[in-house]
Amino acid sequence: MSEPEPKPYGAPGQPPLRHPFRPPPGGRGDLREKGWAPFPRMVLWWFLLVLGDLVFYVLLTPLWLGLRAAAWVAELRERGRKRRNPAK
Repeated sequence: MSEPEPKPYGAPGQPPLRHPFRPPPGGRGDLREKGWAPFPRMVLWWFLLVLGDLVFYVLLTPLWLGLRAAAWVAELRERGRKRRNPAK
């Protein structure tokens, strides 16, 4: 038994596309048709990407690891207290 063919639809109110995986009429469906993004927008994209990486990996990851280490130390200290004073 063959798998059913996917049924992508056109815009709301429009009939289903006859050949859904072909480029739209009049277009080749590649980058030559649309062109590259403007240079300033690409510069902004890379700047924000690098900034996001720095914030996440340089600032937030060490902060998270430090908090986890502090929680681990607090848990070990609490276990030590319970062993010394089992009545409490």
